[in-house]
Amino acid sequence: MKHPAAAHAAPQVAATTTATVDDLQWSYRIDRYNLAGESGAARGEIIYYYKCWMCHNQYTKGAPYLKDLYKHMDLESGQPVGDDTVTAQIKNGGAGMPAFRTSLSDSDVADVVAYIREGKCCVEGENPPKNPWYQAEEHKWPVQNSVSGGAQGTVRIAAGDTPEGVMMQLIAPNGVRTTVFTNEDGKYEFPKMQAGAYTLRIASPLEFKPFKKEVQIGGATKLDDVVLERVSNTDFLPATQEIESQMGGSELVWNLGGTAEEKRAFRGCASGCHSYEQILRNRYDERSWRAIVHRMMHYNGASLINPTTAAIAASENGLDPNDPRRLRVEEMVVKFLTRVRGPDAKDGQVQIFPRPRGASTRVVITQYYLPRGLASTRGK
Repeated sequence: MKHPAAAHAAPQVAATTTATVDDLQWSYRIDRYNLAGESGAARGEIIYYYKCWMCHNQYTKGAPYLKDLYKHMDLESGQPVGDDTVTAQIKNGGAGMPAFRTSLSDSDVADVVAYIREGKCCVEGENPPKNPWYQAEEHKWPVQNSVSGGAQGTVRIAAGDTPEGVMMQLIAPNGVRTTVFTNEDGKYEFPKMQAGAYTLRIASPLEFKPFKKEVQIGGATKLDDVVLERVSNTDFLPATQEIESQMGGSELVWNLGGTAEEKRAFRGCASGCHSYEQILRNRYDERSWRAIVHRMMHYNGASLINPTTAAIAASENGLDPNDPRRLRVEEMVVKFLTRVRGPDAKDGQVQIFPRPRGASTRVVITQYYLPRGLASTRGK
């Protein structure tokens, strides 16, 4: 049975774009830490949360707590506290601390320093920063209450490929995002929504050049055809940050070099702790990867558990943290990450998983912003 939108014909007016980056691509903003701003202390807080808080919080031992750092005379290294010395410490690392010079840019480090210097450090979670993208309180906008009956259109691909499974998205004036998929004929249909101005875009362009356009929606509005252009003439795509930030963790690992044994060892890093994407967005030297992997594997993967506690817990569960087999796996992960995500590692062209087909395209996805940054939902 065809999707309901297949019964409607859209005007044959092409709408294309040659932009390489869509500033509304949320995964790209996450990878660039631009969730709370483009620069400054607010952005620095986001980077601190992802890069520093795991070790530098009030509960852990072995790493100094950085609140009010600028009220102290000296760093633990003996160097005087100042922007230059704090910057050097972040870039070069130290005993047990990775060197961030190959994973963070100069502007990234400057934003972290700005955040520490303002004295509001250090993201304990009791009062997370406000999310500047959250507009639900001041801009009321009802969300759809059906799965069809709204704006509809057609997607065509200039190269003649099948248009099935492309994610089309409408962003409402209050930021709520509604995504649907195209059927085998390239047709799509949104739920019925309140009339008004929306942004129409591809939710995840990947193999296509980004597309976005301001549109007026009122009931079952027929939208102009969208003609998409591929970024490559083959199924192999350039390994740019824009494309890789949209890829799922399994896709990223699938494209990496390495043996089955190495990938099996690395698989444990994303089993219940965090995603592959969080790991693979980084570039560290071997010493730094070793410090990070040691922290993850010997602190039981938790920021609030110190080494001795982790060792006791492991022992009580019949696990010896110094077992030769465990240490061999740890070293294998370090060598693997150094090779595929070292400072000089280069990704070759990448391939992505196929787009959804058939029944998998019969879905409506609605995304909301939460009022606080660094907050997320969790299912049970």
